[in-house]
This record gives sequence, structure tokens and C-alpha cells, in this order.
Amino acid sequence: MKRFTALVGGILFLFVLPIILIWTGATPLAAMSACINAITIRNPMQLGTQAGLLGLWSTWVWGFGSVIFDVVHTWGSRHDHSVGVMSSRYSLLFVVALWSIIFMSRPTPVAARQIESEQVVASATNTIQQLLHGSVPLALGSSSILIAGLLTHVNFLRNRQLCLAPAGSFMQPMSRRAAFTWGELRHRDSFLKLVSSQSIAISPIVNVPIGLSANEMVFVALAPGTRFDIVAADIDAAKTAARHLVAVAQIAAQGGGIRVIVESRSRFDHLDLLNDSAHDVVQPGKDAVIRIVVDADQEAQRQSLVVASNESVVNICALSDHPNRMQMGANGWVLMPGEQSLAVFGLTEFENSAVQDLLVESNKVVEIDKQQFDSEISDWKVCVRLLGPVDAETWCGAPISFEKSKSLELLAWLTTHRERPTRVAARTALWEISVQDATFNNVVSGLRRGLASSADLVTQIEYLPKTFTDQLSIHGSVITDVDVLNVALTRAKNIGDKESWSGLHEALNRVRDLPFAGTDYLWPDSEGITSNFILSVITGSVLAAEHALQQGDTEEVFWATGQGLKVLHGHEELVALRMRAYGEVGDRVGVNAEWSSYERSLLNDSWSGGAPSSRIVELRRELIG
Repeated sequence: MKRFTALVGGILFLFVLPIILIWTGATPLAAMSACINAITIRNPMQLGTQAGLLGLWSTWVWGFGSVIFDVVHTWGSRHDHSVGVMSSRYSLLFVVALWSIIFMSRPTPVAARQIESEQVVASATNTIQQLLHGSVPLALGSSSILIAGLLTHVNFLRNRQLCLAPAGSFMQPMSRRAAFTWGELRHRDSFLKLVSSQSIAISPIVNVPIGLSANEMVFVALAPGTRFDIVAADIDAAKTAARHLVAVAQIAAQGGGIRVIVESRSRFDHLDLLNDSAHDVVQPGKDAVIRIVVDADQEAQRQSLVVASNESVVNICALSDHPNRMQMGANGWVLMPGEQSLAVFGLTEFENSAVQDLLVESNKVVEIDKQQFDSEISDWKVCVRLLGPVDAETWCGAPISFEKSKSLELLAWLTTHRERPTRVAARTALWEISVQDATFNNVVSGLRRGLASSADLVTQIEYLPKTFTDQLSIHGSVITDVDVLNVALTRAKNIGDKESWSGLHEALNRVRDLPFAGTDYLWPDSEGITSNFILSVITGSVLAAEHALQQGDTEEVFWATGQGLKVLHGHEELVALRMRAYGEVGDRVGVNAEWSSYERSLLNDSWSGGAPSSRIVELRRELIG
């Protein structure tokens, strides 16, 4: 064990450490340059970091030289049996461990034929110790289809919450754990991009990916009247593989009229991802059903399991001779009856719990917005436009350009995080991996140059003041179009005069598309910023449309609701206001046209299930009889 630890530690130090440092751009030359730059700009934090990197490189050079010396010394004494003695010096400890493994170990080769001829069902003692690496299921990050399905389901939950949210609502941001899980799924999805063109749900058949074989994805078809077994003596491995299958089946069955039922005669934690544990009795002739039968008792035999004509059964057990099964043996997972080696997809208990938290956070009930905004905006100079494609302009409408797209993203982040604008928080939000101080400083410098180019010659404003602390605050004269909208909303609610309603109209006129349209920023969604921007637009649109309806200005009603529908199609309050506007002028054709448009949006939006709201149905009956 001591030799193995020394060997692994030495390999990580000698080879993995410099590769990671070089890959992240922390080369000795870059560290020296950044250190000189830190001294120039008097940044003690950056200076300490770069000094630490130089010290790490110095330690690696010293360690590498020691290992080379010990290799030469050991090779010169190769006929001396004392090389098998473990030294206390780490470099020699590593060399002796490497020597003993390469030259002195003589393990007896395993008979491959004997393993292949053994009974596939793993029933020997100490099974876990005998299993090879292939027996460990792949984690969530390897399953592109499950990741894509989870992201789709999260979007489904968020869209449903937004479409049903009343005006004046507010959505709390996700918890840190849920936000991290969501960001990791997004990152993995953009990295993999391996989602098969095959449809995983063809009602009433669900094609579930179960693993990889020869770099190809293997699917199992869960069709009515079929059965598939997951067999493993190590029930924890079966749980991990089963969770993935159940999760994909549940997501695929969401819109296909298929029910997924989990039956367990033993404690089987965290199997159900989307539903509570169910023990429903399946009745023949009803909707298609995927029934998950769990039996962790190794002595139980469920070979007489009855499969109804309208259901597909997945049997998770310790022993089985059913022809259609995937089974964990001494050499890992195999797919029967062809004995095809399989790297099985899995979902660990920790991953399952994290995903469940994400789904719960995405399905939280919206709250009444109690935020208070200033009724006035001070004399602003720069407006960052977030309600659509992200850009910036001066008070007179002149666009502001930036050399780097990250500089514009940093500007968007700073204007939406005025309460905690720190360098550490900005770097964490904008980059998925750690970046060098020099890279971040270049982005900050690019932002300063872009903002400085827009400043008036008379009033030179330092929009992003230089500090020697972690603070990175933006000047108050830099605002966003969302700030303008929120202030206009406050004035319209509290004052309600002609000027305030005109200001709300101008603020809504700034809405061009979905917030952050065309960007791949991760932080707005994980922090709930996008959702709350959408709700602000909806609130403003509903408020303006209701006021216009009271004034009998139907054209203003259609315009205001149209601005809201730019960010959220099919919102019930907006649709109802448009139908009422047609009803006010006795336009039955317009009411029917709006109803038809609403029905089409329901067919395109998965959250609705294709069923119209009872409220809208009642309104249509009221308007046209």
C-alpha cells in the first residue's frame, strides 16, 4: 500500500501537476510576467498568488531533479537487493516503488477463458473486491440524453411557473446547490453535444439509453408486453444503474401518455426522480405503463412475474435467467443474451438527490413582489440593454463597443449585482473554470476603455474606479433598461398621472426580446435574474394594458400586451386582456382569432399539456356566448 501511494503521488506530482499548470496558462513565464504586473499596479493579492505559483514551479523542478538523480543511482545499484527497501525520502520512495512494480513484480496472468466460461450471475463471496473497473456505472455527466432531458424538464417547470404567475410576482433565486447542479448540467450539455437523433419516446414505446458499447450508445426498447431485468449481486450497483433508467423513462414519458410506476418490496432509497413512490395496481387495457419492480432480496425469485399487455416491466433483482437483461459479472456489466460488454449509465444517490433539489427549486411557487424601487433615476449616462440582445448605449443613443465580449458580460453582471460587486464573485460567475488574474484584469481594462470612450469631454466620469481591494463597483450613472422599467412601474402604481403612464410606455418600448437573448451566460438563469426580468415585463405590460382598457384605448392594449408576449408566449393574463379588448368593441371575430392563437401556443408549449385554462375558456364563453 505504501508503494502504491508513493507511485500515485509521484505520478501526480511529476506529470499531472505541470500539465494542469500549463493547461491553465500558469507557465513560469506567465507567472513571472503577472508578478511584475502585480508589483506595478500594487495588487498584493495577485502578487501573493503569482509568488505561490513560482514557488510551486521551483518545488517541482527540485523534485524532478531529485527523482532523476535517484533513478540514475538506483540503476547503478540494480544488482543490489537493497533497492527493495523503502526509504523515508519521498523521491527515492517513488523510484523504488516504480522499480519494484516494473522490474521485480511477477504477477500470475489471469485465465481469460476461465472467466468467460463462469456463470454470469455474480454469486461468489467478496464480489465487490473481485469486480473490475467496468462494473462501476458511469456517472450522470456521461449520459448526454439524461442531461438534455433534465434541462428540458427544468425549462418546462420554469416556463409553467412563469406562464401561470400573476402580475406583480417575484421568483426567488435557486439555492446554491441547485444553481451549481444546473450550471454543471448546462456545462456538460454544451461539452457533450452527443444527443442521438433517435426519438427516445415513441408512444407507447420508450427507447432508454442504458450504456455504451464500442463507443456506441445502446438503447433498450420498453414496449408494452416486454420485460427487462437489471441483475446484480451488489445491490448498490443495481440501484445506480436503475436510477438512470427510471429517470430517463420518467422524463421521456412526460408528454407521451405513459405512466411510470415504481413498486418496491424493500427499502430502495432515491429511486424515483420525478414522482413519489407508488404502489398502484396496473389494470389491463388502460394507458401504457412502465412498471419498475424492485427486489433487493438475493434469495427471492421473481421469474413468474406477470407482464400485462399494456405494460413494460423493468425487474431489478439479484438473480435472474430472463433472456433480456443486463447483468453484472466478474468482468463488469454485460447485455444478455449476446454477452455484449457494456459501460452502463448510472445515477448515484448523491447525484439523484442533487437533481431532485434542482427540480424542487425550479418548481417553487412565485411570491408577491415586495421590492421597493426608487421613484426617480438620477442623471444617467450609460444604459445597458438587457431586455433582448445585450449591448450598451449612451444617453443620446450612441452604441458603445467593447474589444472583448467578456467585457460586455462583466458590465451586465456588475449592473445586476450592485449589492455584492466583488472580483471573486464576478470571476466565479463569468468563467466555468479558474482563470488567471491577468486574463480577468484584461477584461476589466477592456471594460474601462469601452466606457471611457463614451464619456463626455466636459464631465469625465470614472465609471469603474480602480481599487486595491476585492470590490469592483460600477458608477451610479450606469443603469439598465430593467432599472428604467422598474422605476416606471413604481411611478405608475404610486402616482398614476399622465406623465407616469407615458414613462411606463417608454420603458416597455425598450423591450426587444427575451432577456439576454442570443447569449450563453449561465449566471442569469441560475440566479433567477432572467425569470424576474420576464416577470417585470409581464407586470408592466398587464398594468399598462389594464389602464388602456379602462381608458377605452384598445390599440394601446394590443401594443402593451404584445410587448409582454415578446418575452413569454401564452401568458394567461395577457391573452385575457387582448380578448377583453376585442370584446369591448364587439369584435367576435377578433375574440375567436385570439382564442385560436392561444390554442396554437398551447400545442407548442409542453408545460400546458395542450389543455386550455378554465379561466380563458370561461372568458371566451362570456364574450361570445
